[in-house]
Amino acid sequence: MNVQEFLARLLRFVIIFTVARHACAGTIDPNTPDDKYVEFGRQFANVVRIRAKAPCDNPECPLKEHDQYGSAVIIRPNWILTAGHVLKGTSGATILRDDNTEYPLSHVVVHKDFEDGKFGMHDVAVGYSSKDFKAEFYPELYKHDDELGKAITFAGFGFPGTFSTGFDIKRGDHKRRAGHNKIDAMTHTVLICTPSTGSARFPLEFMITPGDSGGGMFIGNKLAGINSFLMAADKKPDGTYGDESAFTRVSLYKDWVESQIKQYELALAAQATTGPEPATHLDINESK
Repeated sequence: MNVQEFLARLLRFVIIFTVARHACAGTIDPNTPDDKYVEFGRQFANVVRIRAKAPCDNPECPLKEHDQYGSAVIIRPNWILTAGHVLKGTSGATILRDDNTEYPLSHVVVHKDFEDGKFGMHDVAVGYSSKDFKAEFYPELYKHDDELGKAITFAGFGFPGTFSTGFDIKRGDHKRRAGHNKIDAMTHTVLICTPSTGSARFPLEFMITPGDSGGGMFIGNKLAGINSFLMAADKKPDGTYGDESAFTRVSLYKDWVESQIKQYELALAAQATTGPEPATHLDINESK
C-alpha cells in the first residue's frame, strides 16, 4: 500500500488513538476463553504499563490534570519504547511493573515530527529511567522491510472485549493480554492487521483497543511494531470484525531510537565527568 492509498483509506475510516485515561487489553476471538489471552500475556513481562499526568480538557473536570495510562516496551536496562501520543504533552511519566514497582522516567523524547491528529506518522517515543529494569530479556529491534504477511504476536493493557461485542470500558481490569494476527497491509510508516474468521484465524486472534497504545508487536522475538491506533470503516472503532489495528513500524525508526539512546547516554557519561548539566537537559517531552 503506497502513501496515497493509505491517505485515501484514512479518509474513509473513523480513527481513534488507542490511549485511555484508565487503561485496564485488546479484543479477542469470541470463540476463545479470555483467560487464554491473559495466560499468554504473562509471557510478555517486557510489555508494561505507563502512567503520566495529562491536561484535563473536560471543563467539568475538577482537576487541571488527570492520570493517563497506556503501554510501553522495555528495550534496554534503562530504556522503554512507546507511542508518541502516549507521552506528548504529559509530565511525570512512570513505568509500572507487574509487582507495581514504579520506575519514573527522567528523560522522554517524542519524535520531533509526530503531531496529534496526523495518524500513522512518526507515532513513537523513547523514555529513560535511572532505575535499572533488570528484565530477563530485552528484544532486538526489527530491521527488515519484509513484514507484509508475517505472523505477529502483540500485547498490551487495553480494555477487553470480543470481535463481536467490541471493547467494554466497564470491564477494565489492568491485566496484560496477548495474542496473534498477521500483517495484512503496510505503508512506509505503519503496519496493519484485521481480525480473521474461519480457518484463517489464529488460535489466539487479537486486536488492539484503547490502553494498548505503546505496547509491543513482535515478529518472532524481535520488536517489529508499537501499538498505535485503530481504524473502523463502520464509524465505530471498537475492535470488532472489520476494524484494523495499526502499528508504528519499528524497522523504519530503529536508527532514530538507537541514536536517541546513544546521544543521551553520552550526555550522562559527560555529566559524570564534568558535573551536572542544567536541568533543562532532562526536560520531559524534549523532541529532537
